[in-house]
Amino acid sequence: MWQLAVFLVGYLVLVVLALRGRSAVAAIASMIGVYAFFSLVMMGFGPIYSSLMGLTRWSDFRVFVYIFLSLLLAGVLRETGYLDLLVRGSASVGCRFSYVAVPSMIGLIPMPGGALVSAMAMKRKYIDESGMKPEWATFINYWFRHIWVPAWPIFQSIMITAAVLGVAPEDIVSVTWPETLVAIVAGLIVGYPAFKRYRCGRGSDSPLLFVRAVWPLALLAFLVFVVRINLLLSLAIVLVLTTTLLRVNNRQMREALRLALSPKIHVVLLEALLLKNLLMNSNAPQAFFRAVSAVSLPAEAVVIIIPLILGLAAGGENFFASTAIPLLVSYIAPSRHIDPAMLLLAYAGGSMGVMMSPVHLCFALTVDYFKANPAKSLSLAVVASLLTIAMVLLLVVFAY
Repeated sequence: MWQLAVFLVGYLVLVVLALRGRSAVAAIASMIGVYAFFSLVMMGFGPIYSSLMGLTRWSDFRVFVYIFLSLLLAGVLRETGYLDLLVRGSASVGCRFSYVAVPSMIGLIPMPGGALVSAMAMKRKYIDESGMKPEWATFINYWFRHIWVPAWPIFQSIMITAAVLGVAPEDIVSVTWPETLVAIVAGLIVGYPAFKRYRCGRGSDSPLLFVRAVWPLALLAFLVFVVRINLLLSLAIVLVLTTTLLRVNNRQMREALRLALSPKIHVVLLEALLLKNLLMNSNAPQAFFRAVSAVSLPAEAVVIIIPLILGLAAGGENFFASTAIPLLVSYIAPSRHIDPAMLLLAYAGGSMGVMMSPVHLCFALTVDYFKANPAKSLSLAVVASLLTIAMVLLLVVFAY
């Protein structure tokens, strides 16, 4: 059970350092250091060695490739003015509409670190025009970038959950989609002070600018969803076409490459993957499950808490789905028949645990980009996440 205790201590250290103004990179490193030290004491060097070696496997290394291609595409769109067109088109409907619309639209494409793409698009609108505090900008961008996770079948967590339970991704979404509506409501409630206070002028451009600017993302969605080409190859195809059709010059490509190769971004990614590997190699998922199961809790509480802890620990939707859902099959699908209430609770617990995680790549990158205080930004995400879980619980009580 030491894994759970050490994880909580490490998380506390991270929060304290964040409150004292330390960078996200330093705060996450402190959490990894605490967990690695106790892992070394309790289990020897084996888990640490396996975790480091895991970074060389394709399953981990490809995430760096995803991030590089995603950010290179984002850089090209920024340098050619397409991200600005996206913002101007949405702002023509209403400035505050763009606060939510742009990250939500970009969130339909499950790119690792995608919140940084919307952050780059919205920085001028959030910070320069509205005067919004970086912590509010971080929360709004980060939260609405992820509202589709329970309702969009292309997300890895949906596909992994479907594979574990032996059903189609659409069957999972048919149960979990209400969480998206609840998350939108929670985000609007928590973000209301910012929506009320921070205003900017309504744009005079045509909403058609939004349609014109979104074609590279629409093409990416078409290749992934309709043609069924894997995301990595789809990103490469869209990047080549975008670079060619927009006639990207050498200066623009240099700036895009500077973003895609940013050392800080890849250090944060390295930290997130290393912590995930440490948790896996120290048998943390099973230890967390035993610790929670040892307490006399209702089944509903168990199916929320286990995914929440594992989502919180590693900050990735694919992690909670691949570790927590297999542990909870007897709760979620007794006799091989899915219990919709239990599946909805488990998915809400896991996805909201991810949203509360300081090692979530999107959170760490957005905090760094907006130069926000990590602890203050995270507190907003925690409140919205807990509100989402509470509303999902109420929905289950009254509707199932």
